[in-house]
Amino acid sequence: MSMHTDHTTPKLAALVLAAGESARFGGRKQLADINGMPMIRHTLDRVAALPGIECFVVLGAFADEIRPIIGSDASIVENDDWASGMGSSIAAGMTAILKQDRFDGVLIALCDQIELATTDYAKLISSFDGNDIIATRHPDGLGVPAVFPRATFDTLAALSGTVGARKILNGPAHHGIGIDLPNARFDIDTKDDLKAVLKHPA
Repeated sequence: MSMHTDHTTPKLAALVLAAGESARFGGRKQLADINGMPMIRHTLDRVAALPGIECFVVLGAFADEIRPIIGSDASIVENDDWASGMGSSIAAGMTAILKQDRFDGVLIALCDQIELATTDYAKLISSFDGNDIIATRHPDGLGVPAVFPRATFDTLAALSGTVGARKILNGPAHHGIGIDLPNARFDIDTKDDLKAVLKHPA
């Protein structure tokens, strides 16, 4: 379904990526304690607070431990090929979203950008018109979180291995608009990263 007027609010899915084994973190990063709350829950709550959005979470490593924390707040997509890289997780999530066939765009988010607030995600969405990619401007190019229009869904669903969304965001095939989100500068790769972020409240 294409949008014909500016008065139509795009129907968005959110795809939260949480499938990795977090080797540099020492495993189970998705369950790391963020002020008394597991990291995946912390991120999901902020994304789910966006009005009218439907959440999907991609799980892989430690799925059996993470699944109960998500409960019924999001559709869970399990990526059996999670070990091959983030591209395969995006593809698994997008395949599930494509089957629904009712979304005009998808917000792709990572579970470890824990300083992002609901207002940050809303800033991206408010600039989305259903046509252009709205992405976060990082020092080395456009990155996630980002909102992708329906025209990119098949391309996202065809990703594999370690090739993530950045190839699409910074490639010539699609037009991406960059938005500054200072809170997206921080992601958690190691336990030291987590300690550093928790020492200064967002």
